[in-house]
Amino acid sequence: MFYVGALVLSGLAGIGLALLLLLKAAPVPGARLLALFLVGVAAWSGGQALPPLFGPVSDGVVGLLLALAPLPSAVFVHLVLAFVRCGAPGPLVRAAYGLAAAATVLGLLVDPGQVMAWRDFCGVFIPSTAGWVVIAVCGLLSVTGHLRLFKGWLDLTGLRRRQAAAIGCSSLIGLISLTGFAFPPLGIDAYPWPVLGLPLYSVALVYGILRYQLMDVNLWARRMLVWLLLMGLMAAAATLVMALPLASGTPFAGVETWLLMTVMTLIAPAIWKPLRLVADRLVFPGGDVSAADLEKWRVALAAPADWPALLDRASALIGGRLGLPVAVRLKEAEGPVPALILSRDVRGWRCDLVGWQDAPPGPRHAAGLFAGCLAEAAGRLDRAEALARAERERQREARLVELGQLAATVAHDLRNPLNIITMAATGAPPEIRADVAEQVGRMEMLVRDVMDYAGTARLDRRTLSVADAVALALSGLPGLRVETSIDPALSVQADPRRLRQMLVNLLENAAAHGQRLAVLAERVGGAVRIHVCDDGPGVPADIRDRLFQPFVSRRPGGTGLGLAIVARIMEAHGGTVALGDRSGWSTCLTLTFPDDRENRI
Repeated sequence: MFYVGALVLSGLAGIGLALLLLLKAAPVPGARLLALFLVGVAAWSGGQALPPLFGPVSDGVVGLLLALAPLPSAVFVHLVLAFVRCGAPGPLVRAAYGLAAAATVLGLLVDPGQVMAWRDFCGVFIPSTAGWVVIAVCGLLSVTGHLRLFKGWLDLTGLRRRQAAAIGCSSLIGLISLTGFAFPPLGIDAYPWPVLGLPLYSVALVYGILRYQLMDVNLWARRMLVWLLLMGLMAAAATLVMALPLASGTPFAGVETWLLMTVMTLIAPAIWKPLRLVADRLVFPGGDVSAADLEKWRVALAAPADWPALLDRASALIGGRLGLPVAVRLKEAEGPVPALILSRDVRGWRCDLVGWQDAPPGPRHAAGLFAGCLAEAAGRLDRAEALARAERERQREARLVELGQLAATVAHDLRNPLNIITMAATGAPPEIRADVAEQVGRMEMLVRDVMDYAGTARLDRRTLSVADAVALALSGLPGLRVETSIDPALSVQADPRRLRQMLVNLLENAAAHGQRLAVLAERVGGAVRIHVCDDGPGVPADIRDRLFQPFVSRRPGGTGLGLAIVARIMEAHGGTVALGDRSGWSTCLTLTFPDDRENRI
């Protein structure tokens, strides 16, 4: 009986697909909800198959399953919100489950209906008034879920929009199939043909959602489509054979029929490959790649100016071509599959296919060709960025050279007048000489700082004891009391003159603000860190982010170049200077030198 067969097949499909989801697609958002909903569909389908098989004796079981039917409907509402994410799921889901629970209690307390004979069936379930109330609640929950689904379809884009459309299409199949159950209670004297489509509902629902997230689903869909095409052709051929004017009633009629069926059986393996190609094109569109396609890809991939834009463009191109989302990542193999992974080795950029081992030849071939175009684009972008960096560095060096030349000229032109001013003030009263000396000193300090900042930071790296370097810097600052905490064995690769210059700059900067000063040093990982701290008022919030830029100072009368010079020297060392926080100190400036121990071995 087709009716019973469709219901049994629907139940088996629901259970099988639920197990598939739990075993293969558990990480997919909403997979467990979908599995629970499929179990509910399977229970309903199996329950409706009992009356035609066993008649009135199945009345109690079918009534129980009808009473429980609102629960899967509430799960459907939850499922829609989980997949589509079109609103806050909390209140609506709680209301759906509450209404479903109330309807279930009603169905359990009041007889929901009975099994009665109908047409050629020994039994079908006819709902009572309470049963119709339970069915109405199921319908209300279904309408609620589909309204939210429609809202999500309008609001969302990309994968979520496609999933919403897939759920809607499968629901249309389910709705048409369910109309067959209304024939007996409504007195429609017709065979319930719509029910025969019920097994397709679960399959369409799962495939529509997981097609874009699980490669295995597409492989199974391809196999199923090949078999369906083959069976359809065989059925058509069998019908054609039966319609042929064979020598009926003669001894050769059976032989002719047998020969024709044998030929069909032999032809089946021969047409398997063409049918598989047809299925590949239907399930995995975009497998054929022409020279024009390659050129189009190259042009499209040449447009992005940075890595995020290139990855997004590549994912959109290959995903749109194959009809499923393809992740494109840079050097990271972990993540969703199928994916294209860009990496660089000694031979240049390459693009590897991850998660494509079970894909059909067509899409895999297309992805491989696209990967070649993407690797070329990555190489071009990498070279473009390298050229841009080199050009920026060249321009920076040129500006520094110009600034150095300008600074040398200014220094020469300023020092002569300053010397004249100093000599001219020798006969002035003491207070005037003091003011002149102070202002001349400030001008000389500014000239020196400009010369230091504009000059090229050429280094003579040596292995230095950090403790000795700090002691040498302090020797040039008499009267300055500084706490130190430095391991005598701690060393660093640095230019001794430049290191002393940085320490003096930082110590003078700290002494201008605090009463207590400290120099602390440590090795963190492989890097050496030297902290110069003070207990002063701290760095104002408005200059914290630009403290190491030129002409930014936190002390009156400062040139604003001292910390900028320190930043330039540390950059030349391959390290950094940063404003940090240490317990007990208001301000700490930290010099971080990179790990150089391997270079010394």
